[in-house]
Amino acid sequence: MTLADLREDPPLQDAETLTRRALLNPSRSAPLAQRINPSDKVAVLVEDSTRASPKGVILKLVLRELERAGVASQQVSVVIALGTHRPLSRKELEAAFGADIVHRYHVVNHDCRADDLVPVARLSTGTTVRLNPFVNDATFRIGLGSVFPHPLNGFGGGGKILFPGVADSGSILAHHLKHSLAEGTRLGRLEGNPFYEEITGIAKSVGLDFIVNSVLDHRDRLREVVAGDPMEAHRLGVQQSRRLLSVPFQKKSDVTVISSFPYSDGLQIMKSLAVATSVTRKGGIIALFADGTVGVPAAYAEACEAIRHEHGGGLESWVNDCFSANRTLFPGAPPEINMSLARALRTQERCKVILVNNRIPKTQVRKLGFQRARDLREAFESVQAAFSSPDVNVIPSGGMIIPLLNSFSP
Repeated sequence: MTLADLREDPPLQDAETLTRRALLNPSRSAPLAQRINPSDKVAVLVEDSTRASPKGVILKLVLRELERAGVASQQVSVVIALGTHRPLSRKELEAAFGADIVHRYHVVNHDCRADDLVPVARLSTGTTVRLNPFVNDATFRIGLGSVFPHPLNGFGGGGKILFPGVADSGSILAHHLKHSLAEGTRLGRLEGNPFYEEITGIAKSVGLDFIVNSVLDHRDRLREVVAGDPMEAHRLGVQQSRRLLSVPFQKKSDVTVISSFPYSDGLQIMKSLAVATSVTRKGGIIALFADGTVGVPAAYAEACEAIRHEHGGGLESWVNDCFSANRTLFPGAPPEINMSLARALRTQERCKVILVNNRIPKTQVRKLGFQRARDLREAFESVQAAFSSPDVNVIPSGGMIIPLLNSFSP
């Protein structure tokens, strides 16, 4: 049995200390206050509530730097970079950033379907990228995001805060369909990753000027803050993330027991399957432990069931064909649902998936094509029925590691 061994680094430092240090010593950039002119219109792009970064502390310090540079609050727009995710309520905004900031500054949720999005670039597919008007009109753009392993972009953070963060739904979907299953698109990889490269190219062409990124550990805690040039600061954050989260595995196992942490949303838990499939042999079993605080939408489960009935036995090739033809799996659904669905369908053709969760109804789990177990003992009973003495990988933080195999090098 192999247990994913993640190092415990020195004691955590507080977010304010780390952020101040990063802002004073940015990567390949002068300090933020020296980069800004009092006449600048500034857009501060902030990641949404799906990440555990101390975004409220970081935003407060960044706004303080803008004040030091003489930028009036009326010249600053704080744009919540939702991509295609749901908007945050006033109560959620105040909880995340403080009532004072929400009152003093123009804080707005990005709407990827708004009519006033501005054409700014083209994807390799020819699709026009349209951007949030407050971001487009800004003369200086700052991105506040997080660096952590991402199954498609390699790592979160960097230019991702701009695209897909504040772009239109059509270009986001076109980009994801084109690159999600492409050669080189992979967890923990930047070089030769077309998903990441196009995102970075758009951020450069539009003009993302400065980033402040949180580097998160396997418990979703802040370990470091990097700031400065979007490319250089992000790469520094990626180096630190690799050091924190890379885990060697001797071989692919018969069985992988994995937690979906930090993901608890029924759609997001599928991201952990990217790690699980990379360290589990074909025909093996994945026991996925998921909190499941937010369940699987009924329409998602029903779509999964319908696809399995129609294309069972060739799910992976069917998904690949759909994406190659720029066709969605779930018509009308946003990109995150199509990506989640693709992960669920492709994984179950390679491995048996046991979802260990007593909150999501068994009928829904069956529609997904998974088996449900109420607890560890029930899951292991299913494992013992298939393997008498299996090789087992145990991964406590499946959404926050980078697996290293001889055949897998990020």
